[in-house]
Amino acid sequence: MKKALFLLVMVTALVTACEQSFVKPDPEAMGYAYYPLEVGSYRIYNVTDIRFKSDIGDTTRFQMRERIDTSFTDQTNALVYKVVRSIRPNEKSNWVDDSVYVVTRPNSMLLETKNNTPRVKLVFPVDEGTQWLGDAYNSNILSSYNRDQDRRSDYYRSKEPYTYKNVGEPYTLNGTTYQNSLTVIQGEPIETWVGLDDRKEVYVKDIGMVYRLYTRIVYCNETESINCEYAMGYKLFGHERHEELISYGKE
Repeated sequence: MKKALFLLVMVTALVTACEQSFVKPDPEAMGYAYYPLEVGSYRIYNVTDIRFKSDIGDTTRFQMRERIDTSFTDQTNALVYKVVRSIRPNEKSNWVDDSVYVVTRPNSMLLETKNNTPRVKLVFPVDEGTQWLGDAYNSNILSSYNRDQDRRSDYYRSKEPYTYKNVGEPYTLNGTTYQNSLTVIQGEPIETWVGLDDRKEVYVKDIGMVYRLYTRIVYCNETESINCEYAMGYKLFGHERHEELISYGKE
């Protein structure tokens, strides 16, 4: 009888321990609200896209909508959200579907897959200064990467870091102040005689991304200086893009 009681106590303790080890994360504490996932929700952006060549910028302006169209469970039993991206020249025009990408949110990260390229956009829990590898699940490597014999450090040097900044801080965009935001710095912003690299995304709690900056520009270098002014600021070629939230909601 005592042996049976002992076994019962041990089994109960084991089950309790297992249940505690698989406690579902608290969404509020993790910071999931910085990227809401709800079928039917959408965000609309004003987009300014500039392509530079020989210090001349070709500017295109349009509107872009990202709408969570549906969700499904994949072969790994993960919940997947399908996002439809649509564009139009202006608010008086009809939306035209442009592309589709998918989003998954395992407990510790948010993964966006566009054009068969997965990127870790956010990691959880959200904390100031946290760094991770945005390209951890794809084959992209840094252009400045030089192979090293130390395999572990070699891998981490080949990928650029993403970093949380200004977590929980207010953010103002076009006269609108959002009270709880975070900024993801992609890579290491830098401007040298070679060029400019400045990329970031700003997310707001209960809304999602409100601003995206993508800037990668090559300045006129010594090799090309016979055809252009060898100086910082002469945009030999490159790409600058701004995406600014103008509205959001749910259909």
